[in-house]
Amino acid sequence: MNGRAPTKKEKLYIEACIRDVGCVPCIIDGREIENPEAWTEFHHDPDYGSNDAGCHFHGYGICSTHHRGITPDGLPAAVAVRHPIASNGPRFTAVYGPDELLCAMAWERIADSVKAAIGFDLSLGDIPKNLK
Repeated sequence: MNGRAPTKKEKLYIEACIRDVGCVPCIIDGREIENPEAWTEFHHDPDYGSNDAGCHFHGYGICSTHHRGITPDGLPAAVAVRHPIASNGPRFTAVYGPDELLCAMAWERIADSVKAAIGFDLSLGDIPKNLK
């Protein structure tokens, strides 16, 4: 990951996305992963960067196939792929929606206890003043 290290609360969010939510595009496709920790990576919404305050709250879980086109068997991905952005980003967005929507879907699926530990819930539009 490029950018600054996540804060303790950002780590809680990232871990919940990977452990409890899994790959949001797979969920949209109707394929929830049984062992999300083994297959899920974390994608940052480039509109929020990787250095700004709260930037790590603006991301979601995504499998390596949807994220980078890497399949477990090494075959070409048969799904829309997020990176590289120049060649695949527009198709990915057309199929799955913008990063902001996928991030909101992740926030909706993480446990209320995690949201309480973080102190806000972006799926409800809660944005602490220091993150604006």
